[in-house]
Amino acid sequence: MRLRQFFSGVVGVAGVCLLGSLPAKASARLQAWQFDTGQNRLIFTTESGVQPQVSLLTNPHQLVIDLPGIVSDDALGNQIIGGPVQAVRVTQANARTTRMVLDLSADYSLDPKQVKVWGMTNQQWVVQLPSATETDGCSNAFPDSTLTIPDLSKAIASRSLTAVGTEPLPPLISRNQVTAAAVRATATVLRGVQTTAEGFFIPTAGAAPQVHVYRTRDANQSRQIVIDLLDAAIAPGLVAEALPQGRYGISRWSLTQFATAPPAIRVTLTLDGHSPDWQITPLASGGIWVTPIGMAPSQIAAPPTTVMLPVINAVTAPPPVNRTAAPAAVATSVPQPTVAPSAPSRGQVLVMLDPGHGGVDPGAVGIGGLQEKGVVLAVAQHTAAALQAQGIAVQMTRQSDQTVDLQPRATMAETARATVFVSIHANAVNMQRPEVNGLETYYYSESGQVLATALQRQVLGTMAMNDRGVRQARFLVLRRTSMPAALIEIGFVTGAIDAPKLRDPRWQAQMGQAIAQGIINYLNGRP
Repeated sequence: MRLRQFFSGVVGVAGVCLLGSLPAKASARLQAWQFDTGQNRLIFTTESGVQPQVSLLTNPHQLVIDLPGIVSDDALGNQIIGGPVQAVRVTQANARTTRMVLDLSADYSLDPKQVKVWGMTNQQWVVQLPSATETDGCSNAFPDSTLTIPDLSKAIASRSLTAVGTEPLPPLISRNQVTAAAVRATATVLRGVQTTAEGFFIPTAGAAPQVHVYRTRDANQSRQIVIDLLDAAIAPGLVAEALPQGRYGISRWSLTQFATAPPAIRVTLTLDGHSPDWQITPLASGGIWVTPIGMAPSQIAAPPTTVMLPVINAVTAPPPVNRTAAPAAVATSVPQPTVAPSAPSRGQVLVMLDPGHGGVDPGAVGIGGLQEKGVVLAVAQHTAAALQAQGIAVQMTRQSDQTVDLQPRATMAETARATVFVSIHANAVNMQRPEVNGLETYYYSESGQVLATALQRQVLGTMAMNDRGVRQARFLVLRRTSMPAALIEIGFVTGAIDAPKLRDPRWQAQMGQAIAQGIINYLNGRP
């Protein structure tokens, strides 16, 4: 076996080629992993922080990822993929190191500098491989060395993703800040931040933003929400004075441009003591909605002692910003449903969307390693965007690949006093039965049956799918929610017909918008 090159890839949000490792600490477990064949990327989550070591071998042709201080779980198993990556295998290299091996096709020519590795957190990492047709690697400006991969937060704090930073956290920002940097042309341009009656809207031009969100605290322990935009640039001329000042419980906005490869923007929201948590919703048509969870923006200024249980008031007039209109520079568009959604005539509406599974629970795993949790999250995000475009308030039980138990999902809906609850899942049967395909929707109560019927009819009227019917079931999230509730199974990850569609982002967008229209039909009394 000949080691062709040992390397580690980009850190945080960047595409910088680095090399590194850290001494292993006490052993923690590899919690979950998935290989997304559509994006040609491996995503894995560990029980504690890890600094991956990545190497490319030529004989056999393999990409090897060692996780020092991590032990594997036999239940995670191996996976046959096919294509450029033939298979993914998880082994124990030694008592303190888990090894993930990607068996590569013999005709898949791979330059180590084309592989990018970044940490969304120090426990969740992405290994991005180029497609079989890509030839451009990442920047050659960083020679092979023995640099240590820095923690994401430290790298950002040091204001540089291209070097190892040991600098302390920056001083507390006392006001809004925009930090610009000269960057090459990017797919997305951030044009500012707008205050609306529903929260904030971050308009973007160009391609839909690639967004990663996480929550942290600053040096003063103030809560912060961090939004990383990949392949993005701050619009020229945008200044700190143009950002909202002290609105809705957000005391500061900070926009920082990183001249990485590709360029990236970090948007940091610092919350005051009155602020709730916030939901970050990227739109396929461009832009990002930032909306409060559990209360209307007008309620946020009230002192904590007088804040009542949350009541969401739907906007009855069109919102100030058209969320569905794509900027002129957008290169691609998402297919629209056959019938454009019409706004409900009700005065107080909140839809609770529940993307099933997530985090350590991948849900059903089907053909080519297709995982339910990723599909249903993408569909739910499109559903949320379509509903919000009609002035309907939306909350989601999870906004990212996070673990959420069943009871907390129902509790969120009850606490928020949601009007309806819709849980989105994907189905599965034995892998030996690819002929099983189609749509199913479940209910528990009589009111849930009306909602389930509305969803089933609208989706079947919009999407070409096998009708497997509306059925009653005792799912916990349906039994423990007092509002009308339905659980929709949007297809089979094990189905020969359904699986390719479930993997397709354009189909996911259509499904999300069809579900939104089904909800609107129910709210309008048209099941």
